[in-house]
Amino acid sequence: MKAAESEVPDAHFTVDKQNISLWPREPPPKMGPSLVLRKLLTVRAAVIFLLLVLVASVTLQAILYSWFMGTISDVKSNAQLLKGRVDNISTLSSEIKRNRGGVAATGVQVQMVNASLDRVRSQMRRLETDVKEANARIQTLTKSWEEVDNLNAQIPELKRDLDKASTLNAKVRALQSSLENVSKLLKQQNDILQVVSQGWKYFKGNFYYFSRVPKTWYSAQQFCISRNSHLTSVTSESEQEFLYKAAGGLLHWIGLTKAGSEGDWHWVDDTPFDKVQSARFWIPGEGTMRRWSSANQEESPYKEPNLLAPWSWTS
Repeated sequence: MKAAESEVPDAHFTVDKQNISLWPREPPPKMGPSLVLRKLLTVRAAVIFLLLVLVASVTLQAILYSWFMGTISDVKSNAQLLKGRVDNISTLSSEIKRNRGGVAATGVQVQMVNASLDRVRSQMRRLETDVKEANARIQTLTKSWEEVDNLNAQIPELKRDLDKASTLNAKVRALQSSLENVSKLLKQQNDILQVVSQGWKYFKGNFYYFSRVPKTWYSAQQFCISRNSHLTSVTSESEQEFLYKAAGGLLHWIGLTKAGSEGDWHWVDDTPFDKVQSARFWIPGEGTMRRWSSANQEESPYKEPNLLAPWSWTS
């Protein structure tokens, strides 16, 4: 068999789209009886091989068909899954688009929050600075309170000193008042001395000047006014007595007058005139005023008439 097989020429076959062709490498030699037999055997083997190949192909196709069908089913399932995922992706895309606006708004809000955080941080820094300043002030106030406590401890002594100072101030004020009174008295006495040295007479706080120059009542009044005074008024018995003695028996004008024959009597120095009270100063038997016929001047029928006092000064 081996020898016979070695004599069989080599053959090549190819498979093209499940078609098998067999062709010899070299042109076949002239066939003898043994060669025909070998050829038949070869053909038989080839047919068997082809049948085996065909059976294997059919079996493989049957196997592959079921596999392909399962694969196709899986592919369809995967396609359905992919379609669902695509739908989900579309939905997610829509949601993403919708969420983009939210993200943008969120971004703006985040920026606003960041700005707020920056402001809060700035405020916190300011608060920290304020707290530090407040602590420094607290320390200063604490020291001040300690100083206040020390001062409070000194208050009783200061009160005692203040009481002493108040007592001294009261004494000083009393001395100042006494000094002022003394100064006033000295000034008054000095004024009195000056006025008296000029011929004035002093009585109960008033100065009186008795002129020896004859004048009319009007001229005498103008003379008194030129010296910041008036013709004297007579309001008491003591003043009447003083004027009577100081006049030395001479006639002098006094400041009692009236406007016209029908007017009311009044004192020229604005002293209120009380006719009833002044009645005791009239000359006995005189109940009214009478007029000088020669000088047309009013004459007062007082016990000491016509007294001239140009200045009435009350101390």
